[in-house]
Amino acid sequence: MTKGAKILVIDDEPSIRKLLNISLSTEGYTVELAKSGKDGLLELNNFRPDVIILDLGLPDISGIEVLNKIRERTETPIIILTVRDSEQDKVLLLNSGADDYLTKPFSPAELSARIKVALRHSLNLKEEPVYINGPLKIDFSTRLVEISGKPLKLTNTEFDLLKILVQHAGKIVTQKQLLKEVWGPESINQSHYLRIYFSQLRSKLEKFSLSKLIITEPGVGYRLLLL
Repeated sequence: MTKGAKILVIDDEPSIRKLLNISLSTEGYTVELAKSGKDGLLELNNFRPDVIILDLGLPDISGIEVLNKIRERTETPIIILTVRDSEQDKVLLLNSGADDYLTKPFSPAELSARIKVALRHSLNLKEEPVYINGPLKIDFSTRLVEISGKPLKLTNTEFDLLKILVQHAGKIVTQKQLLKEVWGPESINQSHYLRIYFSQLRSKLEKFSLSKLIITEPGVGYRLLLL
């Protein structure tokens, strides 16, 4: 799927558009460039991209507004480019429908890695009965978890948290989303629940040298590493 995948870049900086066009085309992607929010929304229908790279600082429409308009039309993965680096901004982006973000300046190699994760996720939107990621194997129908063929015993809550990360593998899942899905809407401010349960989960994974499987994005959420 990577070869020939269509990438729509919405960015008003000529230098960024040129850089991304060269680097992504070299990797085999088909690239379409838009220099404004209006042009980007037009190309969304004409080009039908597999991944969208969206800059927040657009000259005509705010990046958040463009993000919202895209999400009204499609679930196509969106990677945000931004100079904003606060936890509040990151949470806002993810809760508004962004799949990932990169803070400027960024490296083309890092963006390429994020695109591959986005493409991989878009191909697996439907939950499969068995999930495999390196030595990790999860059977959703029986709720059995194995690492290198050996059983990993989890509590129901630990399994539910891991399942949500698996469903969004490689992407950041916000604290609010995790709390809402596992404990309910009334618990969205109880972030200490996550610290406790992820500590327990990592402790169990550490026995298999997989404690780094779950990455903490400070103040934002958690991400499952693709092995």
